[in-house]
Amino acid sequence: MELDVGGLIKKCRKKAKLSQEAFGDLMHTTQSTISRIEQNLIACEAGFLAKAAAVTNSQELVITALFSADAAIQLMQTVPMFIGGFFSWIL
Repeated sequence: MELDVGGLIKKCRKKAKLSQEAFGDLMHTTQSTISRIEQNLIACEAGFLAKAAAVTNSQELVITALFSADAAIQLMQTVPMFIGGFFSWIL
């Protein structure tokens, strides 16, 4: 399974209520580059993801920046189950 990094960036940008132009300004790039990244036409590096995570205050992007795409998917599925199981065990 491959992670749609561009789609994830778009989702987080919209959740932060930022236009592509405003997001591009905060990321020190152009609206056109943001559009191409969101369409997965160009790849972005971990540094870009980390900065995008800070700009959008997004946990999904933090996880993606720290781990590979496959590890990020697995972690996002496992952590909630672990936390839920932990709280069930405590109660």
